[in-house]
Amino acid sequence: MFVLSLSGRPGHGRSASDPVPELLEALAELELPLPAERTVGPDALVLAGRAEAALEVLLRAAEVGSLAVGLGVGAVHGPLPASVREISGPALEAAEAALASARTTSQVPLAVRAADPRQEGTAADAEAVLRLVVWMIRARSRGQWEAVRALRRDPGATQAQLAERLGVTQQTVSRAVKTSGWREESAAHPLAVRLLSMIDLTSAR
Repeated sequence: MFVLSLSGRPGHGRSASDPVPELLEALAELELPLPAERTVGPDALVLAGRAEAALEVLLRAAEVGSLAVGLGVGAVHGPLPASVREISGPALEAAEAALASARTTSQVPLAVRAADPRQEGTAADAEAVLRLVVWMIRARSRGQWEAVRALRRDPGATQAQLAERLGVTQQTVSRAVKTSGWREESAAHPLAVRLLSMIDLTSAR
């Protein structure tokens, strides 16, 4: 399992305002074992059952742009409760440790921790890849960000269709996508998924 502990406390990101409503809205359509919830103040907790879903949560959190993220990988005590705020287990403890570390990192406040200490090296590798991905997302201009977000939501759309939805020209979309680093970022996604999956599959149960 993948537990993501997210904090929007001041000093992390572009804005000191509460990012949780925007985050929960962004995650509402994802298939998660339990709905993401606010915990206390500008903090939230998310549970993902697959590495692909955990990555998608991270990408959407990065788009919100004002969150420190701790990702813990490992077991969660079952059966699952009615609320994600009631989960317990090694993955939650790893996520809390990861968030504490992420809060000390100003540039890209994201950390990954494995519940199984044998996977410490793989967690560090996953963290390095994910920090690069998040850095690229946060470095984008608003126009680049809007074009990439539209492309991620509908990968099969043509640039003409994206331009119509965004109310800009096709040339503007083409330029935004080319200069955003989207191709380079998306090429790293499968590696991140493989690393997170390795931790999940080999973690002590």
